[in-house]
Amino acid sequence: MKTIQLYKSMLIMTMVLLAGSCTNFEDLADDPNKATSVPPSMLLTEVLRVMNNVDDEGPWSGAQRDNQFWAISFDYYGEQDYNWGSGPMRYTTLSNVTAMEKEASKLDSRNKYGALAKFFKAYFFDYMSKRMGDIPMSEALQANSSQPITQPKYDTQKEVYIEVLKLLNEANDQITAAKAEVGTGNVDGDFLYNGDLDRWQKAINVFHLRVLISLSKKTADINVANELKQMIENPSKYPLMTGIEDNMKRNFSDENLNNFPLNPGNFGRNRNRNVMAGTYLNILKANNDPRIYKVADPAAFYFNSADPFNMNAYVAANTGDEQGPMQVASDQGKLSYPNEKRYYSSYVGEAYTLIGYAEQQFIIAEAINRGWIAGDAADFYTKGIKASMDFYAVSNSDITTFLARTNVVYKGNNANGLEQILTQKYVAFFQNSEREAYFNFRRTGIPAFNVGPANKNGGKIPLRWKYPQGEFDNNAANVKAALNSQYGGTDDINAVMWLLK
Repeated sequence: MKTIQLYKSMLIMTMVLLAGSCTNFEDLADDPNKATSVPPSMLLTEVLRVMNNVDDEGPWSGAQRDNQFWAISFDYYGEQDYNWGSGPMRYTTLSNVTAMEKEASKLDSRNKYGALAKFFKAYFFDYMSKRMGDIPMSEALQANSSQPITQPKYDTQKEVYIEVLKLLNEANDQITAAKAEVGTGNVDGDFLYNGDLDRWQKAINVFHLRVLISLSKKTADINVANELKQMIENPSKYPLMTGIEDNMKRNFSDENLNNFPLNPGNFGRNRNRNVMAGTYLNILKANNDPRIYKVADPAAFYFNSADPFNMNAYVAANTGDEQGPMQVASDQGKLSYPNEKRYYSSYVGEAYTLIGYAEQQFIIAEAINRGWIAGDAADFYTKGIKASMDFYAVSNSDITTFLARTNVVYKGNNANGLEQILTQKYVAFFQNSEREAYFNFRRTGIPAFNVGPANKNGGKIPLRWKYPQGEFDNNAANVKAALNSQYGGTDDINAVMWLLK
C-alpha cells in the first residue's frame, strides 16, 4: 500500500496520454521530454485504488448509512434524508483500463491484464448503470480515436447489461488462457490478490452471479436463468469461491492514508456520532443472533452487568427518526454504538469485503428458490450464514444453536424461504460490499427499509441517482434524449429504470 500514492501521482501522466482531445498518443512520441507509456502494473494499481475507494463506498461511509446499517445522530455531520443528487461517472478510470489493455498488448503475457481489463469494464459499466440507468458505452472513450466522438450517445440499460455479461464471459475465458501462460501468481500492481489469478477468476465469476441475480426482473428480456445455470453446472470452466479466504477484500494498515475509518485516533471525534440502525440491528435481535455481540455495544442506560447478554439492552435508532431526539437519546446512553473493542482497537481494523463467498452462497440459494437451477437451497442458505458468522469469528457451538432456531431454519422454496435468504444476505453485507444491501432492497423490497419524518424525499427511498451536471453541460442532447426515453424527460431520483420494471 505504500506505493499507492506514487501511482496516484502517475495519473497526471496517464491523463496526458488519454484525455486530451487534440493530442494523439503517437504525437507524444515525438517529444523526448514526455513519457510515451505507463506500465500496465501501474495503471492496474490506480484502477484498483478507485475500485476500493473506501471514502465513498467502504465501511462506515455514506454508502453504509444508505444501507440502513447505522445512522448519524448529530445533524452537523450529515443526515438520513435520502434526497440524493447526481451519481458518479467512472470514465476517467475506464480510460486507465483502456490504457492498461493497450500497454499490455505489447507484452507476451498480455492475457493477464486483458482479462482484468474486461472485468473492470463490466464492473464500472454496471456501477454507473445501476445507479442512473442508460449510460454512454458504445461511443464512450472515443475522444482520441481517428474519428473522435466527444458527445457519445447513451446506450440503453438493456444494451449495457448484454455487454456486461459478454465482457464477464470473455474475462473468464481470457483469465483461463492467462493462467496457462503465466501460472496463477504473476500480476504486478495487484494489491488485492497479489497477482493470484485463481482467486481473481473466482471473484470475477461471483461478480458475474451478482449481475445475473440483479436481473431477476428481466428474465423475459435476457436469459439470465440459463446463463446462471450454465455457470453453476460447469465449475471447471467457471470456478467459484470455496470459502471466505477467497473474498475480494481491502486490507487496512497503520499507514496514515490507509487507516481503518474507525480507529483509536478517531475515537474522540466520531465515537458518539454513529449509532446502530434498526433495520439491521432489529433483525439480529429478532433472531437472537450472536453477531449482535460482535458488531454493537449495549446501550449504557439499559445495560445490566448481571445480565450482560440481554438483547433488550441493544437499542437502535430508526433511520427515519428526527436527529434532535436521536441525539438526546444518544447523549443519555439509550442507543447502541458500534462495538468499541472491534472497531476502535487498532488502525488496521477489519478487512473490507467487496465481493465475497457468503454473497455467492445466498445468490445460489435464491436461484434455486426461484426455480432457475436444481439443488438444495437450504444448504447454500446455511453455508451463507455460516460464512458470515465465520467472518465475525462466532463459535461453532453458537452457529449450530443459531441455525437450529425455528425462525432461522429454511422454510422452503417459497416466498417465506426467499425472504429468509434475502434477509440473511442483507445481514451478511453489514459494512461490506458498497451499496449492494441497498440494491438488493431496491430489487426485492427485503428487508423493509425504514422511512420516517427525517426523509426529505416524499416518504420514499429513492430508486436512482441523477445524471451529473457535466453531462448537461457537455453532452446535453444525448443526456436529454436518454431522460426522454426512460423517465418522461425528468431526472427524477424516484423514477423506475429498466432494470427494476
